[in-house]
Amino acid sequence: MKLQTIDKVLYRKRLNIVLITSIAVLLIISLGVSNILIALFGSGVDGDNFWWNVAGVVAGAFVIAGLLKLVATKPFMAEINYVRSLKREMNRIYRSSKKLNIALEANDKNALIISYFNLQASKQVYQLDNNTLTMDELDEKIRLLDEKIDTLELSISVYDYYPGLIKLLDDSEEN
Repeated sequence: MKLQTIDKVLYRKRLNIVLITSIAVLLIISLGVSNILIALFGSGVDGDNFWWNVAGVVAGAFVIAGLLKLVATKPFMAEINYVRSLKREMNRIYRSSKKLNIALEANDKNALIISYFNLQASKQVYQLDNNTLTMDELDEKIRLLDEKIDTLELSISVYDYYPGLIKLLDDSEEN
């Protein structure tokens, strides 16, 4: 996983189109299917049609999932897929954070690379998602990590990261 330069305006525009379209399709399919099921099998005006409504929502969710799967490989989805993959990778790193923090205390180079990538990826995602509330805290973490890397006289960049480093970190903890 490598960090890429993403056009924020284009990303937000495409994400909004996908979200609004998904909501509209979900609403139309859910209501349509629910109404058809209630008309065919419902228990009247005062009857309990909860499960028919649930079936409509489930049908809508399946349609949305199918449509998203169809368009997932289209160029229109490139930025959205990249951010989704980046968030997935950050989640993998987060799940190893206990081992990562122990390795960071021991000045493990792989841990420093993972942490550096994670902080830079977080900064990119925060900027793309307009999450400015915690940006100062994140910038401080980046500054502290940069100081630690300089103190250890290492040269680390986001390009040093690859997903296998997490497995190496996990394997070194087991030994």
